[in-house]
Amino acid sequence: MKKTYTILILFIFTANLFSQDTTSLFKIPIKNWNAQIIGLSQFYPTYLADPLEIRFEASSRNIHYSDVDLDDNVNNDGTYKGRLVINPGVKISLFRFSPKDKPNLGVDVALGVTIPAFMRSGNNDLVGMDGIFYFAISGKPFNWLSLRFSKHHYCTHIGDEFPTIGVRSPIDYDPNISQLPVRDDMVISVAVKPLQPFVHPKWDILQVYTDIGFFLPGGDFLGTRQNKPNQGAYMHYQGGIELEYYFPNKYIGGLFLAGNVSAYQNNAFAPNISVMGGYIFPQDRFKKRLRIGYQYYNGRKTENQFYNRKEKYTALFIAIDV
Repeated sequence: MKKTYTILILFIFTANLFSQDTTSLFKIPIKNWNAQIIGLSQFYPTYLADPLEIRFEASSRNIHYSDVDLDDNVNNDGTYKGRLVINPGVKISLFRFSPKDKPNLGVDVALGVTIPAFMRSGNNDLVGMDGIFYFAISGKPFNWLSLRFSKHHYCTHIGDEFPTIGVRSPIDYDPNISQLPVRDDMVISVAVKPLQPFVHPKWDILQVYTDIGFFLPGGDFLGTRQNKPNQGAYMHYQGGIELEYYFPNKYIGGLFLAGNVSAYQNNAFAPNISVMGGYIFPQDRFKKRLRIGYQYYNGRKTENQFYNRKEKYTALFIAIDV
């Protein structure tokens, strides 16, 4: 498994060297349409504040509260080493169909993968590693509207520390290495830029989005769907709002502010809140962004192995929206 993850991480890193390239490897004219094969540009946007979004990111997290503390005494005024999270990710458009006179509209079929590694700050011991994969069909009928139907697969693994050291937590927890939660969700997504039809392009700064996720028992061409250990918790919901302002001088860059709220049935629909803001490095408007910023998160643990535990943290991060 570790060898497989190593190969995937190397592939992701190589793909992201070309992540700003919006061209495809092959284009086929079909009457009034263009069909593109294999590209790094998708019609559906990247969510800025979604902790489980597929992106290329490094994050240094200061943990203010955690239900799983290892042997750090964070909840009793002790010293806590925090988290360093390295989150390689890539999205690849397999097929893209666009009208020749409107190349920014159309339909695409895409794959995405991210493999966040959660490490203890200071010694970089591995706490856990997740695999998040998706297959999606997206559409952009208007410049202000994006639609997507996707299948997300979440699998998670406990890191090297848990079989060998104790856990000091406010609750009793047995880090059973055989637990390995897996989720196979179907997700319907809508993203809207509501100001675009009414304002000058420089004030087209707002985007809102929502997801409805559900588990559907059975199988499909991607394999048997799984939802463990909560077979009866089928639903989750998510919504967010984003503001991006680019300075008139394109060499100065821009600023962003984003918020995300999610709720999962397997956590009794308790809200998970993520808020972040920061600086967008100089680049073309609304392309793949290189960002640096600060994040506040309060909700279920972002390490999917501990989905049924809570955490609160602030973080400094640098990210590429793939």
